[in-house]
Amino acid sequence: MTEYLNALTAFISHHSTIAYYMVFLISLSESLALVGLLVPGTVIMFCIGAIVSSGSLKLLPVLLLAMIGAVVGDGISFWLGYHYKGRLANIRPFSLFPGMLGKGEAFFHRHGGKSVLFGRFVGPVRPVIPVVAGMLGMRPLRFGVVNVLSAIGWALVYILPGVFFGASLALAKTVSTRLAILVLIFVAAIWGLVWISRKALYLLGSKGSSAIAAMKRRIMAEPSPNRTILRPFKQLLAFMIFSEQGDELLSAFLTLLLFAAGWGFWSVLHAVMAKDTLVVADVAVYHFLQSLRTPWADSAFVTITELGDSFVNIGLFCAVLFVLILERCRRAAFFWTLAALGGLAAVQLLKLAIHLPRPASIYDGVSAYTFPSAHTTMNVVLYGFLAILVVKQTNAAWRRRLFSGVVLFAFVTGFSRLYLGAHWLSDVLGGCFIGIIWTAAVGIAYLKKADKAVPKRLLAITVIAAVTIAGGRHVAQRHGNDMSFYARRHTIQNITFASWLNDGWRNFPAYRIDIAGEKEQPLTLQWAGPSGRLTQYLLSRQWQKPPQMSIQDLLGMLSPDTPIGELPVPPSLHNGQTDEVRLVRPIDKTHRWVLRLWPTDFRILENNATVFEGTIEVQNRRQIADLVLLATDSGKYDPPLIKLAETLKGQFVIKHVSRDIGDILDEDRERRLDWHGGVLLMSQRAAEERVKTAKR
Repeated sequence: MTEYLNALTAFISHHSTIAYYMVFLISLSESLALVGLLVPGTVIMFCIGAIVSSGSLKLLPVLLLAMIGAVVGDGISFWLGYHYKGRLANIRPFSLFPGMLGKGEAFFHRHGGKSVLFGRFVGPVRPVIPVVAGMLGMRPLRFGVVNVLSAIGWALVYILPGVFFGASLALAKTVSTRLAILVLIFVAAIWGLVWISRKALYLLGSKGSSAIAAMKRRIMAEPSPNRTILRPFKQLLAFMIFSEQGDELLSAFLTLLLFAAGWGFWSVLHAVMAKDTLVVADVAVYHFLQSLRTPWADSAFVTITELGDSFVNIGLFCAVLFVLILERCRRAAFFWTLAALGGLAAVQLLKLAIHLPRPASIYDGVSAYTFPSAHTTMNVVLYGFLAILVVKQTNAAWRRRLFSGVVLFAFVTGFSRLYLGAHWLSDVLGGCFIGIIWTAAVGIAYLKKADKAVPKRLLAITVIAAVTIAGGRHVAQRHGNDMSFYARRHTIQNITFASWLNDGWRNFPAYRIDIAGEKEQPLTLQWAGPSGRLTQYLLSRQWQKPPQMSIQDLLGMLSPDTPIGELPVPPSLHNGQTDEVRLVRPIDKTHRWVLRLWPTDFRILENNATVFEGTIEVQNRRQIADLVLLATDSGKYDPPLIKLAETLKGQFVIKHVSRDIGDILDEDRERRLDWHGGVLLMSQRAAEERVKTAKR
């Protein structure tokens, strides 16, 4: 994914003219009548603002083009309404959405001419307000003035937040470049999903039943002789969606979930088997969450994971099965049993087939294998199928609440497994996807035929009672032991001093690993000894501790005259751990050196000294979109490394070593970073020997 994003940024940088045209066309289409319903302009404009912060586009031209596009789009829409008047309601595509014009007219009558200004920021009526203004005879001059003012406000409101967000990501880039990109993708994806969901719910409510009916007629129709190849596909869709009880919308929803989860599970499984980036991210996420652990959070997440244990799940399964049999809901009881036993069997078979070890050896037998997470899978299956049993007899609002509750509980349970270090991220994702696949498949089969209504209230009371009684007893009996069982584990590896200096240093990674599992800056330093000893010496040699992230320093980032030495140095993550040592040395107003060290699990055997790994880089001042001043990595690593060695010479044991050419990333050579594989090994043993000699 990051390669595609880098390629997109490079394309925009080399084809800025095309990008500017696209800004104009996007803002125009977002403002056109009805077309704006299909264009997520808010999301796109926000992302364009974030791209501006990267320096690929200039802020002023983007704002001007977005304003002009919005003015032209609303102008075209106004002309359509002004020219066609009431006849427009009978012309496609307006005739397909009669309700939209009605809402637009009501909004216009309520707010008058101000509706053109307000409507620019109101999603449901935005694409039709200019049309309605023209239809109702608003004067063109008055419309033009309000149109220009609203376009200016719209461009500023939707682009500038993206610029500042991108600037904040550029600041976070020193923590993790890929993490910054990942956050941008996450925010854009969430925003896009919200937009898609709103549009989908609107279309489903207004067109869902008719669309299902049309699909049913087409699928059930006899295929022509030259299209017999489509018959198996049509038969599969007919089996999965259409049922005797007529709840096609729920079946269609489960069918979409089935295919989407199938694709997700295949992607995760492929990444796990190929040891792709996701596997590297597993380690980074594991270390990151372990570094955040606190006693109170441990207690909370141990409780959550205990509520999802097999003891509670067995109690829940038996209680629900008893109620279904008691109420003679035999078909529901059969599929409830099939869902639970089938999900359990699928998890055990996958564990035996894939044989992946856990982050820590805390289980025996089949449970010693980690992929997929049985906790996540079984909670998705049990609570998901419970929702299907009940959801048939509820309205749309309760359906959303039920499925949202299942998603929330599955997420919290899965996260507890990650936090406690019992599973990798890929295990939880795989468990979630396989649980959805099996639940959706069994649910589709269950919905095929009409069945006796399950007792909703009795079932709800039973579920609450079973989880409360079984969960309460399990937590009361196991919590103390489980706090020790899930305690944070830290594996220490010993290495002799001579072995480390000779060739053992090669066992350490060549690059910093960010939270997404990607390789970032080269790790050019290794230090064996107390971190305070090196810090104390460097502070006496013109190095400084970086300024704190105070309000005054943050305001200084808005001034172009702020020296680079006064800019904050955010913490940086490596394998989920924050840098323990962070020092700066200003060179001039525009350049500074930054040194970081992270602790490792290696200890020197002779004196139990911790081995740290780190980097020293040259940072330059960079202004983002002429708004925010940041210090960014220049890619120069060899010059400060040589100067640091000169500073430490005679005071500590130092040794220059070099990575093999194969250890250097190809993209580093393409970017021509000033690093040729050099690593500086440092130790305090020389200082210790001088102290011993002085005492003699």
